[in-house]
Amino acid sequence: MKRFVYRLILFMAFTCVFYVVMILIYGMVIPSSLAKNFNYFGNLGFTRKRLNEAKEIKNVDLIVVGSSHAYRGYDPRIFKKAGINTFNLGSTSQSPLQTQYLVSKYIKNLNPKFVIIDIYPILFSVDGMESQIDLISSGLMDREIVKMSFDMNNIALYNSLIFGAFNSIFHLRQQKKSDNKGDTYIPGGYVQSYKSLKFKKTRFTQKITISAIQLKAFKKTLEYLKTNNIKYVIVQAPFSKSNYDSYTNNEEIDNLFSGLGEYYNFNKILNLPDSMYYDDSHLNQFGVNIYNKKLLEILRSKGDLTKIAMRN
Repeated sequence: MKRFVYRLILFMAFTCVFYVVMILIYGMVIPSSLAKNFNYFGNLGFTRKRLNEAKEIKNVDLIVVGSSHAYRGYDPRIFKKAGINTFNLGSTSQSPLQTQYLVSKYIKNLNPKFVIIDIYPILFSVDGMESQIDLISSGLMDREIVKMSFDMNNIALYNSLIFGAFNSIFHLRQQKKSDNKGDTYIPGGYVQSYKSLKFKKTRFTQKITISAIQLKAFKKTLEYLKTNNIKYVIVQAPFSKSNYDSYTNNEEIDNLFSGLGEYYNFNKILNLPDSMYYDDSHLNQFGVNIYNKKLLEILRSKGDLTKIAMRN
C-alpha cells in the first residue's frame, strides 16, 4: 500500500510538471488563432502599455474605466484642452469584476477627483473571462488576480495563469499591442482610430440579462468611490443605432443605472451617423471628438468639472 501511495504521488508530481512544460511550449509555438483553451495573446488593445503607464502616473483629475468603449471613446487630449488631466483605465471587454479590481489597484496612485464609469450593458451578462485573460496577459499577476481566476474556474484562465507567471519572469513570448491595424496609442490610455464603419453586423434582437455577480461588483466599486469621497458619473457611450436597437430592454437598463447615480445614455442624447463609428460598437476619432465635447458640456453644467478645471 505504501509503495502504491508513493508511486501515485510521484505520478501526480510528474503529471503536474509535464502539464506546465506543455503549456509553456504550447504558448511559445502555437498561433493564438489555433489555440484552444488558451488565449493569451489575442484581441488586445494596448492593455499592457496602458497599465505600465498607469504605474508612473500620479494625481490626475479624472479617470475613465470600462471596456474598449472606454479606451476608444474618451480622448485625454480633448479633456486636457478643457483643463482636465485625464487617464483612461479601460481594457478589452472589461466587466464590472475587472473594473472593481482595477479601481482598487490604481486609484491611490492616480488619486482622481472624478471618475467616469463607462458601461456597455451586455458586459453585465458575461462571466468576465475574456477581460481576465487580457489582464493576465498584460502582466498583472497578484493574489487578487489569482483568486478571481479560481473563482471563475475556467481551464483557459488556469492555462493563462501558468503561462503568464513564467512569461513575466522569462519573457517567453512578446504580447501583441493590438490586433487592429490603424490603431494608435495616445499617452493617457486612449486608442485612436480614423477607420469608419464599412458594414454592419447582423444583429438579432436579444434581452440583456444582468448577472447578479457583475452587478454586485459594480455596486462595490461605487461604494468604494463614495467611501474615498471620489465623485463619479455613469455613462453609456453611443454605439451604432442598429446595435443599440437590437436590445429589447434598454429602458429597463436605463432605470437600473439611473438608480445608482448620475447617469447618461448617449444613445439617446446623440444621433451620430455611421461615418462616426469605427465599427458598429465603437466610435472613431470623428465620433469621439463630437461625443467628448458634448459630454464635457453636460458635466460642466453640473459644476464638478468646472471646479476641477478652475483649480488647474
